[in-house]
Amino acid sequence: MRKRMGALLAAALLLALATACLAQGGQEEDGLRLWFAVPAAEQSREVSAALSSCPYGGEESVSALLAALLAGPPQDSGLIRVIPEGTRAVRWAVENRTAQVELSEEYAALAGIDRTLADYCVALTLCQLPGVDGVRLSAGEGDGGRLLRTGDAIFSGAEEEPVDVTAALYFRRADGRTLGYELRVFRLTEEEAPAKAVLEALIAGPEDEGLSALLPPDLTVRAAWVDDGVCYADLSAALLAAPPEDAGEQELVISSIVETLCSLDKVEQVRLLVEGSALTAYGGLDLSGPLSAG
Repeated sequence: MRKRMGALLAAALLLALATACLAQGGQEEDGLRLWFAVPAAEQSREVSAALSSCPYGGEESVSALLAALLAGPPQDSGLIRVIPEGTRAVRWAVENRTAQVELSEEYAALAGIDRTLADYCVALTLCQLPGVDGVRLSAGEGDGGRLLRTGDAIFSGAEEEPVDVTAALYFRRADGRTLGYELRVFRLTEEEAPAKAVLEALIAGPEDEGLSALLPPDLTVRAAWVDDGVCYADLSAALLAAPPEDAGEQELVISSIVETLCSLDKVEQVRLLVEGSALTAYGGLDLSGPLSAG
């Protein structure tokens, strides 16, 4: 039944993620929780959430939470298992505030909305832990995993229609020494992170003939998310392949990124990463702290 309600559950899932953020905000009072699916019959009567949680009183660690989650919900919880029985945690590690989790081949059989629900059961459970802001979940060979962060999924609420996001993209002016911007409107779905879409457009270059791109054309955006007013942008190593020697040019490159991201609603500061590691310097620029516009 759940597969026949794909669109309904996709919208309901976003509501569940919003609820999850509130639950995490009250974590110190209520303790950690395990996330499972709500029975489809209950979803059809009242679309309040595709996922819900039950209390967890065990050890506060990735391994312990995974073991409890894979064991399934308590019988009296009213929740149902979406992760296949027999699924095992093959390996896990926390790197740069991301939990890298590989599950056994049973998990790889999931597809569509079932995989989405299961992925977020794991992500919402593990992201409650201090030091874990996201989860990259894979299962079996060839599954590179998807980076899951609650903030990326709820930026547009539970709307099914695309959302228009306006941003100012900063490029080099014709004088070569200052930045100019052009306004763009991005029509995004709830699955698309605005910061990532805006950065990819910045790399692609300007539409105005009086402006020119500053970033390497082969640069890619590995991930971008917003947490408590700070936008974290994880870029590929191409950013550091040939940094300009001139200090003024270095500042233009970084400023184009920071000014662009800070033009987004709810972004006040920027932290840059390269291949998952914090970028503390670019040429002679100190990037060890949060970066602000202007």
